[in-house]
Amino acid sequence: MLKLRLACCKVYISESRNRAALESIERAAKLFPEAPIINKFEDESYNRVGYTLVSKLAPKPCSDVCALRKAVLAMVKTAFEAINLEMHCGNHPRLGVVDHICFHPLADASLNQTAGIAKSLAADIGSNLQVPTFLYGAAHEEERTLDSIRRELGYFKPNSSGNQWAGGMISESSLLKPDAGPAQAPQAKGVVVIGSTRWVDNYNVPIFSSNIAAVRRIAKRVSGRGGGLPSVQAMALAYGENVTEVACNLLEPSRIGGDQVQLKVEQHAEEEGMIAGKGYYTDFSQEKIIQRYLEFDPQCGQKKND
Repeated sequence: MLKLRLACCKVYISESRNRAALESIERAAKLFPEAPIINKFEDESYNRVGYTLVSKLAPKPCSDVCALRKAVLAMVKTAFEAINLEMHCGNHPRLGVVDHICFHPLADASLNQTAGIAKSLAADIGSNLQVPTFLYGAAHEEERTLDSIRRELGYFKPNSSGNQWAGGMISESSLLKPDAGPAQAPQAKGVVVIGSTRWVDNYNVPIFSSNIAAVRRIAKRVSGRGGGLPSVQAMALAYGENVTEVACNLLEPSRIGGDQVQLKVEQHAEEEGMIAGKGYYTDFSQEKIIQRYLEFDPQCGQKKND
């Protein structure tokens, strides 16, 4: 029986309010129907969109002919042309127009395969598009973590009033050098962080309060870094009027899932005299993503029977 080797890529772009920009980015991706967009998650408060793409991989890795790599590179090029980071603001931290790209192996694919695609893409963005790129996870020789890069570059600190991020936010004092591209980030584009890891789930829990200091305490107590749930990263983000979210990365979702995060947030919210709402995932499970990919017709980039 032939093995099914799939690569998934999640592309996070700092824009959700400019419809023309998003449409142009999606048109660029559709030029590569063998790597369809499986999911799109938009958030206007955060002014951020996440795209999930999937494609098959050849048994022998060759990143130059990988449809997924070509589709993502086309999206990146178009995003840089359509979006100016200096004009952007939102309630979610970001380091660039294309803030984060992560590759995940699915089915019988290996982490080494997706790491090779990530490194090739980073080299292209850095060299040809002249935007600094930083590698993490299996794509980095020391397996540097995503959050370590973000902390070094000042990602978690709002730089505008109302707990918002506006314009570029690269730390001028950072000693962290990019893995590809120029040392100085273009203010209109920022930088791109690219990695390859095992599957990660994103789960957000709303808390009905604008007291962000208290919600930050909750996020810290939920996270593994703060002595809470192992393999969970969490931060507090202002979200609309009188709502603050605990936004979580679940690094080992088969071990610690959204249900456990939900219970922990509810417990700590009650201790703070607050009410937590029902949380939500920002993407499908990896099993659902494989299923949806297999339902696509690669000849037209649309689901069968649509």
